[in-house]
Amino acid sequence: MKKALLFGAIGIVLLAVIGLVVFVAYLDAMVKAGIETVGPKITGTTVTVESVKLLFLTGEGRIKGLVIGNPKGYQSLSAFKLGDARIKVNVPSALTDKLIIEEIVVDAPDVTYEVVVARSNIAQIQENVSAFGRSLGGGEPAPKPAPQEANVHQKKVQINDFIVRNGRVNASTLGQNVTLPLPDIHLRDIGKESGGVTAEKAAAEAFAALNRSVVQSVAGAGKFLEKGAAAAGEAAKSAGGEAEKAGSKAVEGVKGLFGK
Repeated sequence: MKKALLFGAIGIVLLAVIGLVVFVAYLDAMVKAGIETVGPKITGTTVTVESVKLLFLTGEGRIKGLVIGNPKGYQSLSAFKLGDARIKVNVPSALTDKLIIEEIVVDAPDVTYEVVVARSNIAQIQENVSAFGRSLGGGEPAPKPAPQEANVHQKKVQINDFIVRNGRVNASTLGQNVTLPLPDIHLRDIGKESGGVTAEKAAAEAFAALNRSVVQSVAGAGKFLEKGAAAAGEAAKSAGGEAEKAGSKAVEGVKGLFGK
């Protein structure tokens, strides 16, 4: 009887181990599929990923070959090509109402900045992200959710460090093209003071920072992209706050080159 119980316990442990191995083996594919399924709903564009590699026990991960397409009406094949992104997650926090992401580091991204009728693709994607966030949390008051539903919707994120470095902007407007360096981005403590934010709001903040960085780069190109900088500046103004200040400075900076 004791031997039967022992063998039964060993069998259960083995099944649990096998189940964990299988889960971890398929986790990368699950995350990749999730990004490619949910991403387009957030950005309003195509989203593809080359590969995802996660280390479940350490909370470390790598995402390679992330490509965000352009909204309709733009000619370029993509808006973003993120060659390599490194992620570090606080694993215990995954079991709480707030997921703590220690850092996200995006290295050497290619950003394509295209202007069509005084409007840029980057600003359009930023608006799409913001609109998606509002569709989940804005509008008419929703009925009070059941306890289980509340737990799902209340899941927040905190990002301690969001870093974009060594990037470049491939700018295109008025039939001309130029490649410019993208100023580095470092956002700290997203959602820390407020007890966490939704993933959509964090994404909107990241895109707003990217838009400001692109505005800065385009403004530095001077006369070449006067119209493009003006479009980016107007889009940044619509985001308010720091984005508005960056947009205004970009437009004024470029106009100054013309004595306007």
